[in-house]
Amino acid sequence: MAHKGNSEYPTGNPAYPAAPAGYPAKTPPGYAYSNQQQNVQQQPVQTVIVRQPQQAAPSDYLVFAIIVTIFCCLPLGIVGIIKASEAKNRFASGDYDGAEESSRSAKNWSIAGLVTGCIIVTLAIILGIVIPIVVGTAATVAVVNSANNNFDNFNNDFNNDFNNDFSNDVNNDFDINNYI
Repeated sequence: MAHKGNSEYPTGNPAYPAAPAGYPAKTPPGYAYSNQQQNVQQQPVQTVIVRQPQQAAPSDYLVFAIIVTIFCCLPLGIVGIIKASEAKNRFASGDYDGAEESSRSAKNWSIAGLVTGCIIVTLAIILGIVIPIVVGTAATVAVVNSANNNFDNFNNDFNNDFNNDFSNDVNNDFDINNYI
């Protein structure tokens, strides 16, 4: 290869133009010239693979939260669903501790929703069935007692009136002329 002056760049290669004045000339990497020795040693390539122990995904309690949402307590069940989804996302991103925390939170919200739903259903049964039966029975008893009292009063009045009229007629020597 032809050299121009003291430049070490090849003159026929347009990809590597000659160095401007005042700058030292350098040989591009990978080129060797007849006046230079190429001393290339390949280094062995080392690949480092870091494996973390596989941890099982924590339970996300998503099904539990959905059932609580549908059958027990909508607001608390929705919070349980959000926390269950958060547990899945945290585990997928590698945040195992955060996934555990979200899993526990989803479980707690779902249990709170289940308990709240059971309390509401129990109160609805008491207020909707038991109390009307008790109040209805008490009202029925009151109506029956009142009717019995009214009947007894009527019966007593009737008997008294009848007895008084009859006894007056018997005691007053019955005279047909009084009635003609």
